Amino acid sequence: MNKSLKRWMIIAMLLAMAVILGYIESFIPIFIPGVKLGLANVIILIMLYEFKFYEAFIVDILRILVVAFIRATLMTPTFFMSLSGGILSFIVMLIFSRIKVFSIWGVSMLGALAHGIGQMLIAVFIVGTSAVFYYLPFILLLSIGTGIFSGVLAKTYLKRSITNKYIQEDNIE
Repeated sequence: MNKSLKRWMIIAMLLAMAVILGYIESFIPIFIPGVKLGLANVIILIMLYEFKFYEAFIVDILRILVVAFIRATLMTPTFFMSLSGGILSFIVMLIFSRIKVFSIWGVSMLGALAHGIGQMLIAVFIVGTSAVFYYLPFILLLSIGTGIFSGVLAKTYLKRSITNKYIQEDNIE
């Protein structure tokens, strides 16, 4: 089987996992409305460390679109908040994963913080008042915990990773 085809098959499976995690986590209640565990972000973290950045970005954007479509929130304020948070989070994680200042836990935490900030910026635009920033300290505090949790899961996966093995070798037929 062609290595490129194998690679895209694995990326498609990672996208499916990210969509499932993103959808499932919307049913897990957290103390602050709108806050999620960021389980789908684990997939994006893994991809930032094992795949090309644009492949991770494609999965990130497609995950946001597909989950919004499934949840019927496409083109709603929730969608735009998720999209803005996802893009800002991706940019921050990409930068810090490449300059290697932080471990994957730190990269994940910074991504979670950036996600919350990105969401708040869009919320200010949508609501038309900066009063939503009073909500930001609570979101950032929870982001630290959820970011570390996602980082721990991603690091655990990367230690045991077989994904690159399948991409590099021709042992799947």
